[in-house]
Amino acid sequence: MKKSAFRKLIEDEIDDAAGNIMAKGTTSDDIAFGRLNVLLSLRRTLDNKTTPEDIGMWGAFNDILQLLRVLDGNETIFSGIEA
Repeated sequence: MKKSAFRKLIEDEIDDAAGNIMAKGTTSDDIAFGRLNVLLSLRRTLDNKTTPEDIGMWGAFNDILQLLRVLDGNETIFSGIEA
């Protein structure tokens, strides 16, 4: 998937998660907030503005997916994104 199309998809997901925080109750707020944290981290990563926390989080996700053999050892979670 092209990076620009993927970023647009992420923006839509961020808007949706933020809307859920405003529209629903406490439990849904917590779920949407967790989702929003991951999506905002992903957007920063796509924009080359990662924080140390972002690097650690995506590294952990990547390691887990490799351990589960969802990704090959030479793949990363971002391998499918084209410039």
